[in-house]
Amino acid sequence: MKKKALIAVTIVTVAVLATACGAKTEEVPQNDVVEENSAETTEAEETTVGMANPWRDCTEEEASKYSVNGFKAPEGATNVRWSLMEAADPNTLPGTMVQLTYNLDNAEITAREQAVSGEEIVDISGMYYEWTVSDEGILANWAGGNMPFKSYRYIGDNEYVDLILWFDIETGYAYSVSAQAPDLDGFDIQAVAEQMYDPEKQEWASIPDDEDVENPEYTSEAIMGYAEDVAPTIDISGCDTFTQIVDKKLGDGMGYANVSLLDTDVLLVSSGVFDDLEGGFNAIDAAVFEYKDGEPFEVGKICSGGTAYPISVNNGYLYTGSNHWICKYAMADDKLMIMERASVEYDTDGNGTYHYESEDGGDYSNIDSAEAEKIFDDLLSEMFDGEIVIFDKVSR
Repeated sequence: MKKKALIAVTIVTVAVLATACGAKTEEVPQNDVVEENSAETTEAEETTVGMANPWRDCTEEEASKYSVNGFKAPEGATNVRWSLMEAADPNTLPGTMVQLTYNLDNAEITAREQAVSGEEIVDISGMYYEWTVSDEGILANWAGGNMPFKSYRYIGDNEYVDLILWFDIETGYAYSVSAQAPDLDGFDIQAVAEQMYDPEKQEWASIPDDEDVENPEYTSEAIMGYAEDVAPTIDISGCDTFTQIVDKKLGDGMGYANVSLLDTDVLLVSSGVFDDLEGGFNAIDAAVFEYKDGEPFEVGKICSGGTAYPISVNNGYLYTGSNHWICKYAMADDKLMIMERASVEYDTDGNGTYHYESEDGGDYSNIDSAEAEKIFDDLLSEMFDGEIVIFDKVSR
């Protein structure tokens, strides 16, 4: 799991299949070339006859339901078209892929976004070229101007292909933007990707501005509001035990786990889980239940900002996080509360200012950014050194 280093630098038309000849570039291991002769090509075409198109057209509004920190067609784009390739299982990864295609400067552009597992840049473009050159750098706009990317160019006899890839570790979404044209000399795929950034589609866009509240997007109140939006709302009437909640109230694909928080046993119920690639399932949201007077009741909801920060527990405390905040939860008076929260906000130059809140009764109004940053690091270490909560997946 990535630590502070990544936080400081934080950091879909039909799939295109193509082949090309030339020496294989060892620096681009994710794409293997498929070389075909005419007989093999004919055979491949015959086997694909009658196959259903996995893509379906959709509106931009519908596409936005399947994306986080989505993109837009840049100014000057023509023949704009949105489409989806829906996931076989909406509760596991990889998720539904969003695709945007358009024409720009005589080039055909295809952009994709998809929730994936892992924590690294992955290629979701569907392209299979032997790339002539490759590069890497940082995208402007995305992640506050701190989004690492990898880019590639193929130069053939009759076509150019550009590709740029990036991964949002906070949300767990992978992105690709590709361009094809007879000639892309002078074309800047990085600039196109940056122009596709849409501030109205970003995760925090719905947070109202409030000049009277310091760092409103990452306050405890705001984070609890996010949790209320994403964690499941469950009517547990008629349930006398945690087991009855699981058996009677949870739907297919949801997850549950039993956790001890200091002296309190609680049930975590997630809206969905994702494969941890080690034989288990993790989650980034949960409604939390405990027993009171012998009956279960909800004590609160929690959430993280993406799959890079699965819910964890350490020494009886729950932890959630994102690239911008880390929360440590504790039980108090039959209520789940954010005991400590550290956060960071970045200016347009990528400089971070850290903030800290605590519910232990102390006065922390005089903590400066440097001290708050140290607490951020400490809480991050506690989260990553803790035990990731393993959820059972519901199958109906």
